[in-house]
Amino acid sequence: MTNGWISDNWELVMPMRILDANEHVHRVEAHIDTGFNGQFTLPHDFIELLGLKPTRPMALTMANGETETFPTFLGTILWQGRRSEVRIIESESTPLIGTELLWGSLLTAEMTDNGAVTIGALPAGVSG
Repeated sequence: MTNGWISDNWELVMPMRILDANEHVHRVEAHIDTGFNGQFTLPHDFIELLGLKPTRPMALTMANGETETFPTFLGTILWQGRRSEVRIIESESTPLIGTELLWGSLLTAEMTDNGAVTIGALPAGVSG
């Protein structure tokens, strides 16, 4: 289970651990964005610090309906107690966790000041 919190701006925040090219763990706070159907975003400077390898750019449809192309990278995060390879989209926004990464998980949020946010396994019998 991964534990986060509700920010002062009512955003769901989750601490994330990501490995650099030398297998060192780096921490970053990411916001959960259920309107983003990718896996994970990071800013250019953080991607450069990690030494991630680029992959094919990805075209994404934005909330305003316009399509934009973003650089993507392959990275490894520590997620739900195991190493997971993820596609990281370069974006200068706050790091985001998207629904593709959340798929197959149970997300709960106590929508109160400093409320708890948890991501865990789905209950037995529920498939993602």
